[in-house]
Amino acid sequence: MERHDETVSSAPAMHEQADRVALEAIAASRPVLHALRRAGEAIRWPERTLLHAGPPLDGSAPPPLLHSAAHAALFEGWATSVDEALAAIEAREILLASAQEHDCVVPLAAVLSPGQYVQVVSDAAGRGRTIHAALSGGSGPAIRLGMDDPQVSAHLHWVNGPLAQAIGARLNAPVDLAAIADAALADGDDCHGRTIEGTRLFVVQLAAQGGWANDAVQRFFDTSPGFFLNTWMAASRCMLSAAEGISGSAIVTSMGANGSRAGIRLAHAPQRWFTVEATTPVGRFDTGFGASDGLPAIGDSAVVEALGLGAMCMHRSRAQQDNLGAFMQASPEALNAILLRALHPAFVRGATRVGLSARSVVASGLRPAVALGILDSNGRRGRIGGGVWTAPPALFESALTALFP
Repeated sequence: MERHDETVSSAPAMHEQADRVALEAIAASRPVLHALRRAGEAIRWPERTLLHAGPPLDGSAPPPLLHSAAHAALFEGWATSVDEALAAIEAREILLASAQEHDCVVPLAAVLSPGQYVQVVSDAAGRGRTIHAALSGGSGPAIRLGMDDPQVSAHLHWVNGPLAQAIGARLNAPVDLAAIADAALADGDDCHGRTIEGTRLFVVQLAAQGGWANDAVQRFFDTSPGFFLNTWMAASRCMLSAAEGISGSAIVTSMGANGSRAGIRLAHAPQRWFTVEATTPVGRFDTGFGASDGLPAIGDSAVVEALGLGAMCMHRSRAQQDNLGAFMQASPEALNAILLRALHPAFVRGATRVGLSARSVVASGLRPAVALGILDSNGRRGRIGGGVWTAPPALFESALTALFP
C-alpha cells in the first residue's frame, strides 16, 4: 500500500520533470531555412498522394479542401480537368494524407503535392526534425483559399516557377528564422495573424544582394504582407518537434485542423493524434457572410499557437488586438502566463513564453486560442473573414487520460 502511494505521489513530480526536459529541448532549438526543394525530393513521398492540414481525414473532405486537391492534381498532371481530379480522389486513385505526418505544414485549405517547392527548415541545434512548408501564394488566387477557380492552377504554376526560382537563387546561406521572428515580435507582429514585419525582414534578407530582377516578383512581395507565415509555421513545428519522444511529457508538439476535425499530438506520443469536431472560428465576416457560411477550423498554422505565438501573445500586437481582441474568450496575457511554460532565449527583443502544456489547459480550464482565416464552406469565395478558434479543454483531457491513465 505504501509503495502504491509513493508511486502515485511521485507521478506529478515525474511528469513535471518530463515537461521541463521537453521545454529545455524546445528552448535549445534554432530553426533555420537553408534550402528550397521540390517536395517529392525533400521527403519520401507516398505514391499518388496529396498532403492536407490537420489530422488525417476520417470521412470525406470538405469542398474547399477538395478544390485545392483537384488543383494540386492538375499541377502534377494526374488529371486533365477538375472533374477528373475529383473523380480520382473519390475513387481513391489519388489519396489524401496529413501533412504533419510527413514533416510538412500547410496553411488553411492548401494541399501540397510532390512537384511543388517547399522551404526546408531544420534545427541548427540538431534536435528538432526537418520540416517543410510550401511557398505562400500571397494575396493572389492562392491554393490555401480552397476556391474552384481556374486562376488557382495558373497562380500555383507561377508560385512554383518564377517565384520559386527567384527565391531559390537567393538562398546562399541559412536564414535564422528565430531572429526574424524576434525582431518582428518587437515591432508589433504576433507571427501568425500579423506577419508584416516578419515578411519585410525576410524579404530584405533575401534581396540583400540587390533588387528582384523580375518585376512580377517585386510586385508580389509588395502586396503579400503575410508571406512569412508559411516559413514561420515550419519553424514553429521544427522547434516543437525537438520535444518529441520525451516520455511523460504533455507538451503539445503538433496542432491543426482539417475542416472537419481538430487535433493535437503530445511529446510523450508524437505519432498519436487526439481529435475533436472542429468548429467555425468566431470573428469578423465580410459583408454578406455570417457564421453559418464559415468552414470549421482548418490549417496547420495552429502550430504557431502551440509554440506560444499568434493569439497566445496577441497582447504584444496592437493591430491584432484591435482586430480580433473582442473575440478572445480569455485575455492573451492570462493564456500566455498560465498555459505557456518557459521563455525561449532566442526571443530577446520580443520576449514571450513558449510551450503549451496539456496539463496546464486541463488544470486551468482555459481554452487555447488560435487566430485563423475563415473560408467559405462551399469553396466558392475563398476567405470570407477572420477570427479566433478556441481548443476545448476536453481535447487535452482526452489525451492525458489516454496517455497517462
